[in-house]
Amino acid sequence: MTALTVHRHSEQLAVCRLAADAPLPSWAAAPGRLRAAVRSTNELSIVCAIAAVPSEVRHEGPFTAFEVAGPLDLGLTGVLAALLAPLAAAGVSVLTLSTFDTDWILVPSLQQAAATRALQRAGHDVDAPSGDEEPAEESR
Repeated sequence: MTALTVHRHSEQLAVCRLAADAPLPSWAAAPGRLRAAVRSTNELSIVCAIAAVPSEVRHEGPFTAFEVAGPLDLGLTGVLAALLAPLAAAGVSVLTLSTFDTDWILVPSLQQAAATRALQRAGHDVDAPSGDEEPAEESR
């Protein structure tokens, strides 16, 4: 797999869990760069801006999104593997989402700097929004 270009976004995201039969809430449609809803027989998961999530909703975050520059051909193989292997080696946990055009990787915002370094060391080009500030690294 050749080097990939990845765009890091500054928006802080949440991953929410609702009951499987819950209706799609209006706050899930709040404006943002990435919004997703996935329903399984066990749950309704929502990814959206953390600022939009009501405090009583079970959620994790904040997460930072890394978007693979696309569109990507749906027949490509190894795209996520090329990105996830260096993140795993660096101890960065991830949640992935795929759209028709590209792949998204969510990392805990406290690990975004470590994720950026790991991807760059693996030869990928990571760009950040101008004026983007990196939060302090999670202490170990």
